[in-house]
Amino acid sequence: MAVRSSESARFIREADLPGVEALHATFVQHRYPPHIHQDVTIACVERGAATFELEGRSYVAPAGTIFLIPPQAVHTGRSATDAGYTYRVLYLEPERLAARFGRATLQYRWRSGSTVFRHRDLIAALERMHTAVSTPRATLEQGEALAAVARLLDEVLRSQVQPTPHLKHPAVREARGYIHDHWQMDFSLDQLARAVGLSPFYLARSFRSQIGMPPSAYRRALRVEAAKKLLRAGEPPVSVAASCGFYDQAHLTRHFKRVTGVTPARYASASLAL
Repeated sequence: MAVRSSESARFIREADLPGVEALHATFVQHRYPPHIHQDVTIACVERGAATFELEGRSYVAPAGTIFLIPPQAVHTGRSATDAGYTYRVLYLEPERLAARFGRATLQYRWRSGSTVFRHRDLIAALERMHTAVSTPRATLEQGEALAAVARLLDEVLRSQVQPTPHLKHPAVREARGYIHDHWQMDFSLDQLARAVGLSPFYLARSFRSQIGMPPSAYRRALRVEAAKKLLRAGEPPVSVAASCGFYDQAHLTRHFKRVTGVTPARYASASLAL
């Protein structure tokens, strides 16, 4: 019988590395629901194996592999084995990452065949990066490690990605834009459907088919992302819940922990284990 590891999760942020967040975690039973990140997600699996759904496709990332999740891509996550998995993740703000590449924006979409891959040099650079962010008074080393990760990641992106296509139905793209503009509001499906000129039934079916989650879950994912920013800025969870459209702090905590693996308070501390 496989040995079951205990679960733990720790977020790390450094003031001298704006736009960068690290997660060191072991998960056994925790399952990520469909969600999104505003950031580029680059994860290195150290033990066990993770499995996830990304834009309608299933992937398995065993130990020794890297997986990439682009911004705004709907995905899930869980252990592929009973023993769980250990991984370390970097979340990189797209605008700041693009600036490190000397570009205004990122224009990438991952091909299905390159979402999970092996890259010895990039794994080594990621290991140095995670060691640096965990080391006190290592600001220079952190910057150097991030520069190395960015250089290698740019090489991977240039060789393995293609331009992002438009969504199949333009009304779904419009609906997603409407949700981005009104994510704090308590609008109805009928209101959303009228805004894009579709019937509520057809919009709900098309949105879920093309995006990977229903409109309500997509709005909630944006609310969690907004909550993360406010918590990083030092806002208390009770006020964050009200600001981000959750009806109380317990509501925020329930959905926040499903997406991040930690409570809002622990996420705000950025140093405590689960």
